[in-house]
Amino acid sequence: MALTGGCSSMDEEVAARLRHYLSEAELAAMEEGKMKKLLEILHRQQEEARRRRENPNAMRAAREAMLRRVEDMIEQSKEFIPQRLEAEKRILDFDPKQGGEYYSRLPYVVDIITFDHDEESPLGPMRYTDRVFNHEKDRYMMSEGLNIFSVKIASSDVGFPIQVYGTVLARDSIDLKCVYLFRDRDHCQLINSEDESLILTGPRRGLAIISNTYIETDLKIGDHQGWKDTELSKGMLVIRGMENRSLQRCELESCSLDTRLSTVDVMYGVIKRAVEATISVEVLAGEFYGQITACTTGIQKSLVLHDSEVDGPTTGDGKRAIQLSRYIVAVWLKEILSVTITVVAETGVRKPEATIDFAPRTNGGDKAEITIGNIKMLVKVSWSIIDF
Repeated sequence: MALTGGCSSMDEEVAARLRHYLSEAELAAMEEGKMKKLLEILHRQQEEARRRRENPNAMRAAREAMLRRVEDMIEQSKEFIPQRLEAEKRILDFDPKQGGEYYSRLPYVVDIITFDHDEESPLGPMRYTDRVFNHEKDRYMMSEGLNIFSVKIASSDVGFPIQVYGTVLARDSIDLKCVYLFRDRDHCQLINSEDESLILTGPRRGLAIISNTYIETDLKIGDHQGWKDTELSKGMLVIRGMENRSLQRCELESCSLDTRLSTVDVMYGVIKRAVEATISVEVLAGEFYGQITACTTGIQKSLVLHDSEVDGPTTGDGKRAIQLSRYIVAVWLKEILSVTITVVAETGVRKPEATIDFAPRTNGGDKAEITIGNIKMLVKVSWSIIDF
């Protein structure tokens, strides 16, 4: 086989060596310009070697310049060490239950000096609801999602009942900024036992789980037997990201945080290839007093979206949208979203309930009317991918 391309004697020597080490098939693969490219690389290497021989001090000068750059970087880093230590000190806490010092807030950020731990995520729901995807041109990846079902005070060193206030927030793979699940600075919630969950009011957008997701608690005791404003729970939980798990189906999981005067349990669902469902409900006729919940076929546990015992009744005038305490649900594309409406009498007795099923999509919306007795309601669902 001939190797062409106007080679010099040195090129011919290289080609001869290649024939010795490579098979005919490999040599054939080098045709159509590949051999020429290889020779160009060899020429550059030979030219570099020649320059080094002619100027033996060039290598030494380059090495010294590199050392100076490293020394400059070390000096600059020394200036930031005190600032970094001060930033870490702000989120470093002490608790015997944690075995001494621990980080009560997220430390795993690119620049902890400038990172604002209190900055709320500016992203809202339905970011891609109206987006028309061209499946040949648009490239998007479906990420896994999270549903936070409950946050409970599983144990309390001061007993029950207990008045609780403060914050619970999530930081997900989208921006690591605060996405609040519970936030009540002005009103305490009365927790009568370890079976009661905090009344969650978030997240306000779909949570993506790619790398680890973090749950931070900062809960305090209200006016309770001299414990007013005492820290009840302060710390951080880690929900494993997808690099540390193999998800074949949606999974229901829980984790616990044992700090200060309590143990907090968080129950959540990891949703495979999730889309974000944003739910709204309107009362078209009648007066609604009851509960609205949502669940998926993969995890039967329900998310409480509205409870009239907490939020009060809603009268229909054709324009009244029910104020949902939660309205975001992550749903696997292969499953079904079920919204259940239960009417509760003033005596507390549950009356017949009705359920509407929705098949998830990557965008767009669905709606359906539902009638329970003399109450007519409209349920709307807006779909969006959970983009990262």
